[in-house]
Amino acid sequence: MKIISPVDRLDETDALLAAGANELYGGFVPNDWQEKFSLLVSINQRTFATAQLASWEDLAGVVTRCHDQGATFSLVLNAPFYSDLQSGLLIDYVGEAVRQGVDEIILADLGLLRCLKPIFPELGYHASTLAHLGNAAAVAFYASQGITRAILPRHLSTAEMAAIVAKVPYMRFDAFLLVGKCPNTEGLCTFHHSNSSKRWPCEIPYRLTPQQSVPDVLQRAMQRQGSWSQTDRRHGCGLCALPALKRAGIDGLKLVGRGAPTSQKVCNIILVRHFVSRALKMSDETLFRAEARAAHRQRFASLCSTNVCYYPEFFQEDESL
Repeated sequence: MKIISPVDRLDETDALLAAGANELYGGFVPNDWQEKFSLLVSINQRTFATAQLASWEDLAGVVTRCHDQGATFSLVLNAPFYSDLQSGLLIDYVGEAVRQGVDEIILADLGLLRCLKPIFPELGYHASTLAHLGNAAAVAFYASQGITRAILPRHLSTAEMAAIVAKVPYMRFDAFLLVGKCPNTEGLCTFHHSNSSKRWPCEIPYRLTPQQSVPDVLQRAMQRQGSWSQTDRRHGCGLCALPALKRAGIDGLKLVGRGAPTSQKVCNIILVRHFVSRALKMSDETLFRAEARAAHRQRFASLCSTNVCYYPEFFQEDESL
């Protein structure tokens, strides 16, 4: 399984690759976009400059260093949709990215895919989690439009992932593994992430007050929503699920963290690389999960929680104490 890491600066590229990343992904906002729309109108779901590469030259440098070390680079264009004016700008933008050697585009908007695919057939296109491909039929439809790879939504279980992979065997699939777990279904979320302090709406406590009686399943969902302010979504983890993800046929392990410090990215890559190796060697999955939980406590100085567990089917509260 490949380890996929975010990159935000040219000068951190070598460290990420040396730590064990097989692929890097990142974004870049060109000057003409900023002049017309500003950073707050997202070109790639990040609205702060530290989560973007600084220039075309830096983008080219990242791509070159990836290729020199046998890695690939994917450019992120994963806003849920773009206007006609924005799509027109993006054709020239992607053309320049191709000239800089970008390997693949991560996107969600079918309109953008249909626009880019005939012009840039040499690029790989993979569906962002913003595309919300939660079942095999959705994946197959995107594949018919030119997608060859999909990042599966965060809320799916490993069993659901395995079922999708089995039904669409000609696709490559990635799954999230470390940090950035979100309480919302990302492809359906309408919150705008533009707070200058980088405190997102899903982290701000709020209370839901139903106007009439609600079923138990909704009551439980409301209680869980209320608990998110007591946990840190940046401690998101899925290490326990690595053996199951491997059996499911997942090709890539995607680490979240655009805009995070280099040291944190490097620590996450090293941690994942270690447990990928352990998953290949260990047959006792109970012992593997115990090691993974201990590593989570050491890395984040906190206990496991279903809120931050990407694959809560493996969560066992009594073993997290």
